[in-house]
Amino acid sequence: MNEGHPADGNEGLFSSLFKKITGKVKKDDDVTEEEIMDMVNEGHEQGVLKENEAEMIGNIFEFGEKHASDVMTHRKSIVGIEADTTVEEAFEFIMGENYSRYPVYDGDIDNIIGILHIRDLLKIYSEEKNRKKKLVDMKHQVLFDASYIPETRNISVLFKEMQSDKVHMAVVVDEYGQTAGIVTMEDILEEIVGNIFDEYDDEEVLISRQPDGSYIIDGQTLLEDIEDAFDMHFDCEDIDTINGYLIYKMGKIPQDNEQFECTCDGYSFRVLEVHDRMVTKVGARREEERQQPVT
Repeated sequence: MNEGHPADGNEGLFSSLFKKITGKVKKDDDVTEEEIMDMVNEGHEQGVLKENEAEMIGNIFEFGEKHASDVMTHRKSIVGIEADTTVEEAFEFIMGENYSRYPVYDGDIDNIIGILHIRDLLKIYSEEKNRKKKLVDMKHQVLFDASYIPETRNISVLFKEMQSDKVHMAVVVDEYGQTAGIVTMEDILEEIVGNIFDEYDDEEVLISRQPDGSYIIDGQTLLEDIEDAFDMHFDCEDIDTINGYLIYKMGKIPQDNEQFECTCDGYSFRVLEVHDRMVTKVGARREEERQQPVT
């Protein structure tokens, strides 16, 4: 195992699971991840472990293999605020959003000048004299310095760093120094425990079945989630989302009126909507259903 892997030192977990499932004590604590996962799967099948418990243990082993680029919010999906926005405008904008922290950028998202917390904005907004001032002019009063990390930062290491530095949001940069995305403590924790929703979050429906039996899929839906939902397998590696898969199949950047369709493992996938050179909505249907004549 790699140094710092979350599974290191957890051999006792295997012994506990072994005893719980078999009723016996395993004296040999020299075990592999594969053995532990076999035991976890067996425990789930026998009803000793609930599905979410088994999934969480599996996530722990995958945790140490992931990087910031795997869990970040992509730059095109960042909800940020222009530096020349007034305090009053920023307040009105934030009231319509569901986040507590926002990157503030000067000109474009590659020039993030700090992180704005809604709590600090409310403090200066409470004084009417501040409301017409621009965020950039109140940078030292209201913005935290942004922390920058490379896309390749291991999230196990990153989690410890963010804990130690008391940083809740970091800017992920690519090899050219441009903003690739942002990552939060919540993003990292969700890799183990699954999606975290609070009372202000609206749960996203990424795959929705239509009355005619077809599906509408959000472009940022992970391929692995589609594979699980449709019991199929995509013919590619190193691509995370259905947007990325369709762009890979097209071999070009999609246009606003893009017309494209492809098939994979018994399903057809069709571009329905493109925004800012990204496929944002996809139609899907089983090939056998598509070929049935209308009666």
